[in-house]
Amino acid sequence: MANDWAHDELAEIKEFWGKYGRVIVYGVIAAALAVGGFFYYRHYRAQQRMLAGALYEEVLNAASQMRFGLATAAGRKLEQSYESTPYAGQAALVLARLAYEKNEIPATIAALKFAAHKGRQWSVRTTARLRLGSLLLALGHPHQAWGYADIVKPYGFKSMALGLQAEILSREGHKRQALAAFNEALKGAPKKSALTTLWRRERAQLQAAS
Repeated sequence: MANDWAHDELAEIKEFWGKYGRVIVYGVIAAALAVGGFFYYRHYRAQQRMLAGALYEEVLNAASQMRFGLATAAGRKLEQSYESTPYAGQAALVLARLAYEKNEIPATIAALKFAAHKGRQWSVRTTARLRLGSLLLALGHPHQAWGYADIVKPYGFKSMALGLQAEILSREGHKRQALAAFNEALKGAPKKSALTTLWRRERAQLQAAS
């Protein structure tokens, strides 16, 4: 009986593997590939961040040494090859500052747009939006500036966003709305900053003209 039972068990196992063996083997292979792919991806991402970090250090060092060409080349390499890393957006802000100091306005706008739209960190995107909005306003494009100043959830940048919105509204002749925005901006702004002083002056001019 024992031999019959063992024979039946063996027959059932053979039958089972005959029906499902290929599926099981393929499943194991697929699982192994998935696990291997996951760890490869993690390794690849870590390597990308490391290389991008080195390039970002190169941007900062070149900028501090006033080697603008080298800083720009490293920053553009970050944008082209390591766009998905946080360093690309950060480098774009540095390139924007360098270009602005050299009075290269198109390059400044291009770098700020990259940081505003493709920066990985929210703080980088928001900083770029506010700087780009201020620049566009200064260049005489208040309508375009509003598209960057109108931030739904500015969080810690609320006063900056409101102040920029107030300046845009004032430029477009919306005095009442501009005054309200200036009042809100000044509530949370530092008391003695240069920007706060400017907003107070602009608010006083609006009040005098009303």
